[in-house]
Amino acid sequence: MSLEQLLQQLSDPSELSWKDETYDLAIAVGLSVTDRAAFVTKLIEEANQGDTRAILTLGHVNAVEALPELQRAAKSQDPWAPTARRALVLLGKGADVLAEIAHDAVHSPAKMGRVAAVIDLAQIGGPVAIAALEQALLDDDSDVRVLAWDSLVDALGLTKRIQNPEGVRQLTTEIEVMRVLLGSEMTALVKLGASGMRETSRRLAAGATAQQLGIAWRPKQFEDVFDNLRRAMFEPGQVFPVAEIAALKGPARQLAETMIVRRLEEWDARAPAALVKLDAAWTAPALQDLANSSATPPELRAELADAARALTTT
Repeated sequence: MSLEQLLQQLSDPSELSWKDETYDLAIAVGLSVTDRAAFVTKLIEEANQGDTRAILTLGHVNAVEALPELQRAAKSQDPWAPTARRALVLLGKGADVLAEIAHDAVHSPAKMGRVAAVIDLAQIGGPVAIAALEQALLDDDSDVRVLAWDSLVDALGLTKRIQNPEGVRQLTTEIEVMRVLLGSEMTALVKLGASGMRETSRRLAAGATAQQLGIAWRPKQFEDVFDNLRRAMFEPGQVFPVAEIAALKGPARQLAETMIVRRLEEWDARAPAALVKLDAAWTAPALQDLANSSATPPELRAELADAARALTTT
């Protein structure tokens, strides 16, 4: 009966959700050897016709017998070629199409194509994958940029270095602050986050250890300062706790300044003066970019330009 259900899905997938990327895997994994062989044969037939659900299902059920068809499709110019590449990653053969996946990560016209590629690159690893992920840090879409950061951290072997003992990330390391920058819609901040990650990658490739770079989780500190900052951020009548932030050092100080500069995405007029008081010179390019942007409210442009000038000359 299970095989019949799967074959019915293949012939009439109308009952599947548009979100379903595969046919029913829960049923597929319970098939007998004979039924599985029949199912895989049918999947290969459908995959050769461009059925992307069939292609990904072959990867998920570890259908190594489909490798020749998938490898041929993955190297083709067919619209379903990127899906075939995803299937090969599932089958542990992503390295065979690494160049194509790297190209997808940076150049695919479809956002979800770039998303899938940057996720797959983390599983493949190596210099080519890392180089493509570094490029993807400058993607036009913030979701892709943040996922590229996630994948780059994995590919560089830094994931465990930035987690607390319970395996949770808590924004206590320099590279996690870079992730916040990459999630911004402000071009200058994105560039800062990308350049910081590229520098980390370069130094690791040159032989520096994570310990030497100071990349390590630290217990969260100064929560009272961040509580006060969060409260001020969303209460326009409040002032940012500049004196408290000025006493911070390292990642905590940069994170607090990042939180303030990102308020400019909401045109928060309190931010420029606060950044000048904090002598946050690293934010000057972002302030100048906004001062020059036609999208910036006219009443804020002069203030941003003055703040950028003050931070550049201090």
